[in-house]
Amino acid sequence: MMMTRSIKRRLLRARISLNQTIQRILDINRKRKNLSFTKDPIRKNEDLNEELKLLNKLAEQQAKLVRNYENSLAEH
Repeated sequence: MMMTRSIKRRLLRARISLNQTIQRILDINRKRKNLSFTKDPIRKNEDLNEELKLLNKLAEQQAKLVRNYENSLAEH
C-alpha cells in the first residue's frame, strides 16, 4: 500500500512536469508566429529551435517516466 502511494505521488509529479513542458513547447510555437515582427528574426528563430529541441527531448523522457509509473501501478 505504501509503495502504491509513493508511485502515485511520483506519477502525479511526472504528469505535472510533462504538462508544464508541453505548455512551454506550445508557448514557443506561439512566439514563432510573431517572429517577423522582431528585430532579428533569423537569430531569434535559431534560439527558439534550440530551446524547442531540448524541450522535446525533455518531454519524451518525462512521457517515458509517466508510462513506467502507470505500468508499475497496473501491476500492483
